Amino acid sequence: MTKKKVKKKRSAVRVVGDIVIILIILALLGAAGWMLYKEFFPNNTPILKMQVINREDNSIDWAALREVNPETVGWLSIEGTNIDTPVVQTTDNDKYLYTSFNGESDERGVPFLDMNYKWQPRSQNSLIYGHSTMRSGVHVMFDDLLYYYKDPNFITEHNKIVYRRPPELGGDGVWEIFAVLVVEQDYDYRQLEFADDESFLAYYQNIKNQSIVATDVNVQPGDEILTLSTCIFNVGLNDGRLAVIARRVS
Repeated sequence: MTKKKVKKKRSAVRVVGDIVIILIILALLGAAGWMLYKEFFPNNTPILKMQVINREDNSIDWAALREVNPETVGWLSIEGTNIDTPVVQTTDNDKYLYTSFNGESDERGVPFLDMNYKWQPRSQNSLIYGHSTMRSGVHVMFDDLLYYYKDPNFITEHNKIVYRRPPELGGDGVWEIFAVLVVEQDYDYRQLEFADDESFLAYYQNIKNQSIVATDVNVQPGDEILTLSTCIFNVGLNDGRLAVIARRVS
């Protein structure tokens, strides 16, 4: 074999080797990018939204969403925050603590409606649980609820919650926040139903007295209530909970 042919052969080998190295690097970058995406976007929400939310009229394709997870009961969002997520319900409140919307094992879980919430007739208080920060650098869906505690002015710009449900489950609604609690885990804010107006007003007064924010939201017997509940740490409590509580206004 001539020197010229040997040189060409070596050049070809180098080119193939370079291509293989580039492909390996691209594969590693792709894998790293996907891992980062999953870290910052729990439950694959951006892609999920593209699949089930109509960009023209913002309507939700509930059938498509339930194909991904048949236990879907709603979609929760607060404008100006990272809270933008499907909501599920099952017969076991522990299931979605460490299970993603897609059914995969995931320590961040997915927000879920209390298993004791009834649909016929509907319970008065929709109680939704979700994780907040568990470790530095990992985004969890209810992280931004902590700002209602950290920043006294946060509620001024973020006083509305949009909780959307299929038409047969109550439809789309806007809810206005009237109280924020920072309490021990066993504090009684989880009541879903009320025997009469008197028991509801007693609950409401108790919540207002305990709230760390003052609002002028007028709550009446018969109002639908929405409670978002998460853990809170390093606030001088043994087993702290933060609850953001709102009434339906539309």
